[in-house]
Amino acid sequence: MSRQVEVVGGGPAGLYVARLLKLAEPELRVVVHERLGSDAETFGFGVGLTEATMRNLANADPETADQIRHASFAGHTLDFRRAHDNITLHGARNLAIGRATLLRILEDAATRVGVEIRTGAKADVTTTAGADVIIAADGVRSSTRRKLSADLGVGEILGRSRFVWCGADFAVDSAFFAAAEAPQGLFVAHAYPYADDRSTFLIEVDEDTWVSANLGGLDAVVPAGETDHASVEILNRVFEDALHGRPLLTNRTRWGRFTTLTLDRWSVGNTVLIGDAAHTAHYTLGSGTKLALEDSIALAEALRGESSVAAAFAAYEQARREPVERFKRLASRSQAWWDSYRVRADRPIGELALSYMTRAGNLGIADYARDQLEHVRTALSWLGDNVPIDPSMLDDWVLSRPLTSLNLPAREVDSHTLDRTCAHESIEWNSSRVWDELADAALHAARQNLSIPLLVTGDNDLESIGARIDLAERIRLQTGRVVGVLLPAAARAQAAAAVGAGRADFIVRG
Repeated sequence: MSRQVEVVGGGPAGLYVARLLKLAEPELRVVVHERLGSDAETFGFGVGLTEATMRNLANADPETADQIRHASFAGHTLDFRRAHDNITLHGARNLAIGRATLLRILEDAATRVGVEIRTGAKADVTTTAGADVIIAADGVRSSTRRKLSADLGVGEILGRSRFVWCGADFAVDSAFFAAAEAPQGLFVAHAYPYADDRSTFLIEVDEDTWVSANLGGLDAVVPAGETDHASVEILNRVFEDALHGRPLLTNRTRWGRFTTLTLDRWSVGNTVLIGDAAHTAHYTLGSGTKLALEDSIALAEALRGESSVAAAFAAYEQARREPVERFKRLASRSQAWWDSYRVRADRPIGELALSYMTRAGNLGIADYARDQLEHVRTALSWLGDNVPIDPSMLDDWVLSRPLTSLNLPAREVDSHTLDRTCAHESIEWNSSRVWDELADAALHAARQNLSIPLLVTGDNDLESIGARIDLAERIRLQTGRVVGVLLPAAARAQAAAAVGAGRADFIVRG
């Protein structure tokens, strides 16, 4: 291993990788540089951690994992709320912890093993040039990434919705999503408790509400680094019931758009990027801190196990690239579901919950039914009577339902059956960007011949499969056209979820 490591950024990724490196080799000099002073107020409220991440932490560093678990909040359910409707999605699965609490734990853990932490001074690849290894953990606005962008191959996509992070001075009784219609527009809150007296409230609006509520005008007059109090007052009124009449807590709270970040490579020379500096995945899967900590584990292991810095960086990226890209694919579909929430907002809440639970493609109908069988059975009743009570039978049941409007004997057919039964058009689609200008053109074309069904075809990689299911849903919801999707036999669970959640009318095996 190298003899001196400089870490740029004192967030979870930077502090944890510093701790792991120093723990493995006490003689190593490890310095963490954090641009904020020690007296600065930590940005953000609570963050989520999955049990899978906690197992990874326990394997890498049992002491710190125990401290994080002890300080975390657990035991709540997850509900979907809309006006007077409420439905439980699942029981407790994740932990939540205050970001400031997590940073204190990680900073203390790093300091105990001899990591040097310097606060209040900016650092980057130029100021740390004497180190053997530079680890850039300086977040989504990474100055390191900006300076090395030509070599890293940086790509950025701005999300369509706007969001703000807020808090509340009480623990909500359950994590929940709440959609609220107000005179100013449609607002969606994602809320969860992270301490006995604290909750996170993340609130989103789409472009329509951004304009109708004049949120852009309010944001434009807020000085940099300050809270948009006028917008917060609107949100206090919109979510008054959920907040029990209490005001939202703020911390440099203002509207932002999520940046999906992609790098062709995660290292240049002796500098390597981790966490949000290297990649981002949408917050609706609670992924940022999870990915950052797992990056830290993988990088520390690689630096211990390889003879050269270059080999260690290659091993780190090889270990992390595939799981990160998989998570980003799931998060991208989740983001698109929330960005387009308005088009499905009026559906019965049970059907909406089923659509939500299967939105990313990693969970199917049976997965949701194992936790909330009766909700699933009710949501599927539009397909017919006698919905099975055995979750393992639901996929077959959904795909066996007839589609009488096309005289199809089942919702899943082969291409020969479709060709014999009815005339249809086809469109090939493989792009995950189902709400951009190219997809707008596909939607316009789909409107030209509503009298016959449309079959969406494409490649059989996971991203393309999800993309054409999502395009089919958009066309179906926004045109009323009957839409089918060509899917391989291996994607049977996704096929059943596509039909059951109303993303497609039928499936063609291909």
